[in-house]
Amino acid sequence: MSKLRVYSLGLFTLLMIPAAWLMQGMPDWKDFFRLDELFTTWTLIGIEFGLLVGAIMLVATNGMGKQTFNQQIRLIRSFRLTVLDTLFLSLCAGLGEEYLFRIALQEWFHPLLVAVFFVAIHGYINPMDMSTTKFGLFVLLFIIALSYAVSVQGLWFCIMAHAAYDFLLLLYWSRYKSVD
Repeated sequence: MSKLRVYSLGLFTLLMIPAAWLMQGMPDWKDFFRLDELFTTWTLIGIEFGLLVGAIMLVATNGMGKQTFNQQIRLIRSFRLTVLDTLFLSLCAGLGEEYLFRIALQEWFHPLLVAVFFVAIHGYINPMDMSTTKFGLFVLLFIIALSYAVSVQGLWFCIMAHAAYDFLLLLYWSRYKSVD
């Protein structure tokens, strides 16, 4: 896959931010972006939390069936991601998806419903592949944690946790995980 497509995918994910802003009724940009939460300890703790959950996920899923993620891993490897590419995609996903799911959709629907929806649209619930579904249940626990953390730790905790989690998994799957 070309770098243009990879970066287009990341930029497309960022379009979830204006969608969330519209769904929120176009609030003042200072209130919407919550920049007062950005430079707090919770932002750094969010990075640590995402890396910790990502590491636990890699350990927990390492013994799952060899075929479980091979298709996804091959796709990720086809991107030929550099560390900067991985960082860019992870930040785009963290920003776009957290604004849409935590800020906009959770205003309309219960956090548990939004979390299940998030995991389902990412393809991690598959009754025909129980290994993928088990992985999806692990992801669901992480997303539920973020769903409730947004009101206490703040949006930027969730954004950074999500981005750090994605960064670790993308980096590992693009470079270190063997595909049989």
